[in-house]
Amino acid sequence: MKINNINQNKKVVSLQNGITLIHEQINHGSSFMLSITANAGSRDDFDRKDGLAHFVEHILFRRNKKQTYTQLAKEFEKTGTVYNAFTEQEATTFYLKGLNEKFSQVFKLISRFFVCPVFEKKDFEKEKTIILEEIRSYQDDPEEYILDLGNESLFPNHPLGRMITGTEKSLKKIELADIENFFMLNYAPSNLIISFVGNIDFDIVQKVADENLAQIESRENVKTITPLPKGVINEKIVKRSLEQSHILSQIRVDDLEETDFPKLKLLSYYLSESPSSVIYNQLREKYGLVYNVFTNVEQFAETSILQLYYAMQLGNLEKSEKIINDIFKKIMDKNINKELFNLSKSALIAQHIYRMESPYEIMIHNLKEWIYDGKYAYNNFIPKIKQVTLEDFSEFSSELLSKCSWSVVKLLQKK
Repeated sequence: MKINNINQNKKVVSLQNGITLIHEQINHGSSFMLSITANAGSRDDFDRKDGLAHFVEHILFRRNKKQTYTQLAKEFEKTGTVYNAFTEQEATTFYLKGLNEKFSQVFKLISRFFVCPVFEKKDFEKEKTIILEEIRSYQDDPEEYILDLGNESLFPNHPLGRMITGTEKSLKKIELADIENFFMLNYAPSNLIISFVGNIDFDIVQKVADENLAQIESRENVKTITPLPKGVINEKIVKRSLEQSHILSQIRVDDLEETDFPKLKLLSYYLSESPSSVIYNQLREKYGLVYNVFTNVEQFAETSILQLYYAMQLGNLEKSEKIINDIFKKIMDKNINKELFNLSKSALIAQHIYRMESPYEIMIHNLKEWIYDGKYAYNNFIPKIKQVTLEDFSEFSSELLSKCSWSVVKLLQKK
């Protein structure tokens, strides 16, 4: 069994049946973070069965051959364990925070999701109604809803454009057999990753993992990646009864060079990740047009996204758009505020340091690094961002805003 020593505190090993274990030792603390992730998410949903990966997550929590959800919840609570799960476009993660002294007991509980799941009709029907309510709750939240619309526009007729939860229509097409088939296909050992962070020796974690997960037999897993659509939907307008109008503007940056991600993240911060950022400062602090405005960067296997979101009264939309366009023109003309550029670099370095002092964030970082085969955007982030000069940033940002097409979703108030 080959152990890859990434550094003195971090090791990666393949367990006997092919499951990947990532272990990072933190030599302090009485608790640990642990996740078990299937390298499959909503982009792996079966055709016309949007929401399937997310449905599987719900079903695995519902029951296993050893315990019902209620029994499982009590066992976790008895050990003081905090636990949850989430489905993304490219992965489904089950994670927990537990006490070191309860490690073996807690690992056994979470392993049952994968070792002895139960797929029963009554659970299937119950979870379907719960997920329908979850879908409706997102549709009632304009900020959540517009992000779903944004994905549809950035990735038209593509798996990355699907709603993670699915829709009421797609949920009706999912059958119990789909749940079991998806699990068997995508929860194969070669597709599972354990990410551990804590003050428990590697040998102990490896031994407990092998003991509890060895029952999962190796089986073939073939992952298919659908090529990205060539274009985006430039504008989508939806009108609803709302208190505010919501705008989401996005740029899709395909095959971004690893050295360019820090520049993209810098651009996001420069635009609207803080009160000092240019769009935030103009829209909120100077003109008082908005309460909520932010930018963000998302990474996928073969593309990255720059997002700009803001919400205001419909009557202020035209003025807001003009202010933003004027800011973009300055950047395209390479008119960059040097002080804000340096502030953005310093702030992002500090944020990364804080992030990498959190066991949860380290766990997620190590997981993403493995899923993206070492090309995770935040690998060696601080040295990379320190190397970005004002000239580098100015050139990159000007070219990006000049050449890339914006995809804009407007969720507008009905007049």
